[in-house]
Amino acid sequence: MRNKKALKIILIIGIILIVCLMSVMFFLWYQRVKDINDIYNNYEENTIQNRLLEDINVENAENTENDTLMEIKNGENVLGIIKIDKISYEGLVYDGTSLDTLSKGVGHFESSPYFEGNVCLAAHNTINQWSKLYTVEVGDKITYTSFLGTKEYEISKVTEIEETDWSMLEETSDNRITLITCVRGKPSQRLCVQGLEIK
Repeated sequence: MRNKKALKIILIIGIILIVCLMSVMFFLWYQRVKDINDIYNNYEENTIQNRLLEDINVENAENTENDTLMEIKNGENVLGIIKIDKISYEGLVYDGTSLDTLSKGVGHFESSPYFEGNVCLAAHNTINQWSKLYTVEVGDKITYTSFLGTKEYEISKVTEIEETDWSMLEETSDNRITLITCVRGKPSQRLCVQGLEIK
């Protein structure tokens, strides 16, 4: 009798914990989708053009230190959204690559441009970020929507580099995107994916 009662209590507690966990997961998923949709809406071309007229002119858009065009989510400036169809990834791009920033999503190397040239991004190699990035291939597409517009890229290079090799982040005369993440089991290596803008 006691055993049945104890089992019933354990079962009820287990169900409550599962419901709570599922509720938290649903809330986090819903918040993520909402944040992405908010950024898409706020970074539409017409919306940005109106805000450019109100806030700053186009020439200064890339050079303004505290750019008023960027939305703030999770306490960070949001440059935009990166979408990689091959790995079913779509996420916010935050300004900066500190550990705190990367814990929230994709980070933008502050030494690289926001939109024109070599846009350089980094993210953790985790299930919520770029754990499947190693599966992309030359020819796959990447879409980057920022507060300055939208570009589509075609992957041109997938390679592993040394963690100290920063040559892929150098300025370029063409428009490209560079993605960097860790390589599982190889702490001194980084996976580097580059794509060239589709004209």
